[in-house]
Amino acid sequence: MSRNDFDMERLDALLAGFAAQEPLPGLAVGIVAADGVFTRGYGVRDAGTGEPVDEHTLFHLASVSKPLVATAVMQLAEQGRLNLDAPASDYVPYFKLADGREREATIRDLLSHTSGMPDEDDFQWDRPEDDEGSLERYIRGLAARSLDRNPGEEHAYSNIGFELLGDVIAKVSGMSFEAYMQEHVLRPAGMEESTFLLAEVPSAQLAAPHILGAPEGRYGPQKSLVFPYHRAHGPSSTLYMNAVDSCRLMLAYLKPEQAAEGKRLLEEGSQGEMWTTRADIGYGDWMDGIALGWFTGSYRGRRAVSHTGQDTGFRSYLVLLPEAGFGVTLMMNDDYVGLKVLMKGILDLLLGEGTGEVQRNLAHHLTGIALSGGIDAAWEEYQKILDEGLERYAVSADDFKYIAQPLEENGYAGEALKALELGRRLSSPKTS
Repeated sequence: MSRNDFDMERLDALLAGFAAQEPLPGLAVGIVAADGVFTRGYGVRDAGTGEPVDEHTLFHLASVSKPLVATAVMQLAEQGRLNLDAPASDYVPYFKLADGREREATIRDLLSHTSGMPDEDDFQWDRPEDDEGSLERYIRGLAARSLDRNPGEEHAYSNIGFELLGDVIAKVSGMSFEAYMQEHVLRPAGMEESTFLLAEVPSAQLAAPHILGAPEGRYGPQKSLVFPYHRAHGPSSTLYMNAVDSCRLMLAYLKPEQAAEGKRLLEEGSQGEMWTTRADIGYGDWMDGIALGWFTGSYRGRRAVSHTGQDTGFRSYLVLLPEAGFGVTLMMNDDYVGLKVLMKGILDLLLGEGTGEVQRNLAHHLTGIALSGGIDAAWEEYQKILDEGLERYAVSADDFKYIAQPLEENGYAGEALKALELGRRLSSPKTS
């Protein structure tokens, strides 16, 4: 916990305010700053039971798994056990593609999502496998797939590429993917409660996934019947981590002398190479470029490296400002509330440039009113907000569409139509 009481109080107020104003179940945060660390949980880990989130609650981190996989690959490269500029098939000879181009993409291409590999559109969360052979079977099954584009020419995100990297780690090390990650990444970083294996997560610590619902007009979190786990997708998606361990991980990158074993996960040169931009992608802020398993960019003039994650029922966010020595990890057990505005609010406070407030999502706020009290009630609330000023709200014309889509997918077609109707009314107020 930070020793700076003023900062701690402002951080806590900012986070508690966000958790209260958005329709989310639970949230956990880990922060590494100049004067210490801050860990805390907010809300509930299961909307059905009301059990609270704390700093030890384990969340599914989704694609925030990928920076750790990149770290493992760089470790093996440091040891001379693999060559970043060699094709994956040098280490996984049964990896084949239908077009015969499996030797064209290198390990470096896979790490930077410039391999030309397709992405996965069905993670089979509803048909999970948990045996050790699952990953190799998945890689062998890629023989029916082909490259989407020429390797090295263009950034195109590929979860499949990271499953392949996970199998490379397994075959080069002679260990299962998860065992290597435990022994050479998680344990050295002091992450005593983290794992890539769902079977190792104590049920009393696990956050439940939540999707967007509106049972009986109650807009907000609904526990998902599907948990996002399949062992074949461990490398791309299945890190389980809590706020305490997130700080240990960030310290291992930012301040290795303060890490659990007092040593680096990677040599300084390897970490620098891992964080060197390979392609510009233009997503803004800390996601303007792609490096090796990390996004790169800047925030308020300071270099940043990052990753985000989203799977069924979960979202996550990791941002490091290496020169400033700051790091923030956000973990949430729903998949429909955006975290970028919260990340900016936290970083601004750490950098001494924040107001201590986070804008409320206008679309979520008004949709909740529309579903419980009708569109006219939501319209009246909107008029009040206009009179008071929109500055306290995050406003995007597309937000109602992003709300309607999951509502419809989750069985609330009528509620989805209401959200779209409300969005149209707000975008054309003169016709209302």
